[in-house]
Amino acid sequence: FGKAVFRNVIVNGTVLAEDGKKMSKRLQNYPDPLLTMDKYGADALRAYLLSAPVMQAENMNFSEKGVEESLRKNIMILWNVHSFYGMYAAGENASTASTHMLDRWIIARLAELITETTEAMNAYNLPKAMRPITDFINDLSTWYIRRSRDRFKSDDAADKQAALETTKHVLIELAKVMAPFTPF
Repeated sequence: FGKAVFRNVIVNGTVLAEDGKKMSKRLQNYPDPLLTMDKYGADALRAYLLSAPVMQAENMNFSEKGVEESLRKNIMILWNVHSFYGMYAAGENASTASTHMLDRWIIARLAELITETTEAMNAYNLPKAMRPITDFINDLSTWYIRRSRDRFKSDDAADKQAALETTKHVLIELAKVMAPFTPF
């Protein structure tokens, strides 16, 4: 009716079998999707596919090991962070008011993640939007939580409270960033 049907379109490439051949029922050269999701979860599969070159219209050899790696690097590490937080949490408010250097750093990294992911999503570049999430989860676990462990167990109530409030804020905001990619 006198205007474009769409403004933007995302086109994906072809997902091939691990051996590089086209997946087919006849060759039975693909893993059962339901078994894959049962074993690794739908979120791990989505994260794997959304960060892959197939989302940039390139062909990709599907690898169950890639789904497993996505599970390990994203879902399991984040679950461990959440579980660790849950051991010490007691209904804290989410806050960014802490002046502790580690708290300020993770808040800055979160802001960087939000900006980078938003820009990539606005440009319809899903792999570029997904990949920084994995890096952030690693930073949250390896750098922030690991170096804040003593703070969570501390007798200094104010410092402990600041660490818990910061962690709660980061987990809530990270869930919002991850929702389009890993909604489950």
